[in-house]
Amino acid sequence: MADRYLMSVKQSIDYLFIGLGASNCLLILELEKKALLSQKKIIIIEPHQKNKKDKTYCFWATDEDAHNIIEPQCIDKSWSTVILNGKKQDLDPLSYYHVSSLTLYQKTLFVIDKHDATILQNKISDTEPLKRLIIDNSEYIAKYIFDCRPPKTAPTKKHEYYINQSFVGWQIETKEELFDSHSFTMMDFNIPQNGATQFVYVLPFNSKKALVEVTRFGKDVMQREEGEALLKNYISQLGDGYQVTDIEIGCIPMTNASFLDENDSTIRNMGARAGHVKPSTGYAFRSMAMDAQKIAEQIAEDQKEIPASINQKRNNRFAFYDRLLLHILFRTPKWGKPIFKRLFEAIKATEILAFLDEETKLKDEVKIFYALQWKPFIKAVIYDAFSIDRIKNSILVPLFITLIFLVFDGLGIGHINDVILLAGLVFIGIPHGAVDHLIEHNRFNEPICISFIIRYLAQAALMVLLWYLSPALALFFFVGYSVYHFAQADFSEWGVKVTSFWLWGTLLFTGLLLGHPLELSGVLNELTLPGLAVSQGILLKSVWVEIAVIALCTSLVLGITKHVWGMCIVSISLLLALQLSLIQAFGIYFIFQHSRLGWRHIQKHFNVSSRVLWRKSALFSLGAYGLFFLLWFFLNDNWDSYLGTFFIFLSAISFPHVIRMKKFYGYFKREK
Repeated sequence: MADRYLMSVKQSIDYLFIGLGASNCLLILELEKKALLSQKKIIIIEPHQKNKKDKTYCFWATDEDAHNIIEPQCIDKSWSTVILNGKKQDLDPLSYYHVSSLTLYQKTLFVIDKHDATILQNKISDTEPLKRLIIDNSEYIAKYIFDCRPPKTAPTKKHEYYINQSFVGWQIETKEELFDSHSFTMMDFNIPQNGATQFVYVLPFNSKKALVEVTRFGKDVMQREEGEALLKNYISQLGDGYQVTDIEIGCIPMTNASFLDENDSTIRNMGARAGHVKPSTGYAFRSMAMDAQKIAEQIAEDQKEIPASINQKRNNRFAFYDRLLLHILFRTPKWGKPIFKRLFEAIKATEILAFLDEETKLKDEVKIFYALQWKPFIKAVIYDAFSIDRIKNSILVPLFITLIFLVFDGLGIGHINDVILLAGLVFIGIPHGAVDHLIEHNRFNEPICISFIIRYLAQAALMVLLWYLSPALALFFFVGYSVYHFAQADFSEWGVKVTSFWLWGTLLFTGLLLGHPLELSGVLNELTLPGLAVSQGILLKSVWVEIAVIALCTSLVLGITKHVWGMCIVSISLLLALQLSLIQAFGIYFIFQHSRLGWRHIQKHFNVSSRVLWRKSALFSLGAYGLFFLLWFFLNDNWDSYLGTFFIFLSAISFPHVIRMKKFYGYFKREK
């Protein structure tokens, strides 16, 4: 390898395009539109000749948006009405647009020739170092690299699915006028399903010429012979006498499985590789075009690094909807046809297209799902929430535990809640804070040293001293770093930018503490601080509880507007937990949200199993268990009398932990 680099001739270039698929073609056209290709050195690596039609691209938009997505001369045909379930519907103000891959290639090749770009017909493997790419003894070092090779991905978790959208299409010319050139058939399910979900598209170019394409959503790829048999039977129902002028065969991946992780870089994934194929439909053209526009704007601003596509780690409510449909199509494909037929019967075509574009509001989505068959979707939701590998990862865990506690309280067996909290503290709560010696130097096999223990105890002692000097200041400081620490763990899990960091933590603690005013006053009194003034609320029993409800509702709205569903679930969980005691409400959040996430983040960072991590935490965990049970034995039923002392003890041992976890999340953020 060293000799290979020594022999190579270095060439500095401006743009390196790996592949000439639709996403890179759209980007080249967009760069040309913004005059960003002039006087640039451009290399394109594409092993195939792009001189024939091999794909059909379709999208829907208004006329204005369509011309913003792609130049009008690249659009071969558009339709203003659609036929769904045999009924014609007007798409106004939308139209459905068709772009031939050959038209796109020809336009792109014209631009490439204009700027004297070089096309190399080589194949590049996924192991090739793109930043220093060597081909035929030439080493190419590019300012920007755009990679649109097909991604290699496979489901690795039970909530990830992979099915194929395979298709066989004939472009035909008929003797008689059989087609309405203004209307296209989107999904005609009146064909055999063959254990999958199968339908036909009909795209008429004029009254005698159309693309008729049979498509399968399923695990197995449709073979050419299968597709052509279905096409022959379908076309024979339209009329006799036709000639096949072109054949189109292909397969599009429909998956929610994770693609390669990508950070902001000079190497940018494109197209399917960047997650722009919608998992539940296979549509990608509009998304790729909008992505190309963003990239061109960033290059125009001379950004040194191009941000990764937001689709790379898509995790909003529409990703959840896609996952449910993929689950149904993968596990029970017999439901595909009745679900789509019901959808087309109950919902207007324009509303469906807005939903597929992810431009609807929650109330619109409720209307859509209400119109569909509930049974398969309820089963999919249950499976998604409680599948084996989702239990530990699901954002629903704190809500699920809260509901269990409320049920047990209602049945008069609330003591089981205490047992659950104790078990959670033993197996998650304490151990997640007992591996600080590993985080200290960011080395998993770092031995415990006496200097670490001394520093740790000294930091804890400082917190105790602050309580002695000024309880009010100590309480303010304790709540402040707790807000920071809990929000830091949550935001690291949810991938939220820090702009709402302190707001979330403040709303969280306001709802948690003020929602239990009597118990909070008891703790404050034990700390020699004044309790909360008794004040009747307008709607609720206490004004403090009303403030707590407002805070939690605000955090719920914040989660909805930012599409952070973990924040929504925690907010709902805490709203319900207002009916529980303060210790139970805090315990649910601390153990089953905060400690659970912290434990999992440490596992991921060091790439170890829970068993191995427990072993590493054993020494400090056992010490904490011993101290805890010693307190339990001596205090027994007198916990209320020593609640302030326990509170001080808790703040003291958490302070050095927060210091180390702040450092840890610095490592964790860079790692992600």
